[in-house]
Amino acid sequence: MKIKNVLLNFLGSSLLAFGVCAFIVPSNIIAGGATGISIILHKLTGLDISLITLIFNMTCLPIGYILGSKELAFGSILSSIFYPMALAMFERMPQLSDLSDSIMLSVIFAGVICGAGIGLVMKSGGSTGGTDIPCLLIHKYFHIPVDTVINVTDTLIMLSQIPFSNVTYVLYGLIYTFLMTNTISRVLTFGVDKYRISVVSEQHEEIRRLLLDNDYGVTMLYAQSGYTYTDIQKLETVIPIQRLQKVQKLIESVDETSFITIEKVTDVKGRGFTLEREWLQM
Repeated sequence: MKIKNVLLNFLGSSLLAFGVCAFIVPSNIIAGGATGISIILHKLTGLDISLITLIFNMTCLPIGYILGSKELAFGSILSSIFYPMALAMFERMPQLSDLSDSIMLSVIFAGVICGAGIGLVMKSGGSTGGTDIPCLLIHKYFHIPVDTVINVTDTLIMLSQIPFSNVTYVLYGLIYTFLMTNTISRVLTFGVDKYRISVVSEQHEEIRRLLLDNDYGVTMLYAQSGYTYTDIQKLETVIPIQRLQKVQKLIESVDETSFITIEKVTDVKGRGFTLEREWLQM
């Protein structure tokens, strides 16, 4: 595992621990994940929550190693060390419990901070343990967005706590989960979001050459006008968000009347993105 990933894991675990100590515990916010499962099993069996959580995490780690990857298992082990260390440090700061006397503010800050922490740990190639590993494996093998998997899982876990808790706090827990999973998604896609630009123009050849000269990939598609049935050519290029304005200006510098559509693409694979570029002699 790279030093960068270790640092991300440490930062993410620390943020998660801060969110728990500063907002979740003082406000009695009901959480999902391994903690929620541990609360349910504690009510049913009487076993300590910490013991149940430890057993659950130790069960998930080998599953992540066998079905996932060594990096996922190693990253999970790291966070299993970093997270308790940070938790122990923040627990010795009683002033953190006085940061907010509003449960709604606590829910909002807990969702954003804990979501950012979990997202950074996942971005490092690991997980915070517990249900994160099964959720990541479902995302890997079934290609379901990770925030959707976590949302559904945590919602079911929290709804299962209704017989043991105040319904109002369960509803606050749902708000917390929604904010947390959306923040996780933002962190995981930060810097990797791409945009697909489609262009229809009579000057498509000039636009194609200009984009290629500026090191942008171009795909040419044959299309037909829906009104006149005229054959036309359509250009497509996929670019990072940082270059969106520049590409628009390049296209408009050739043809101000070109028809441009822009779509957000959350994942791009293939040559030039996840694979190294190959330069062909023209």
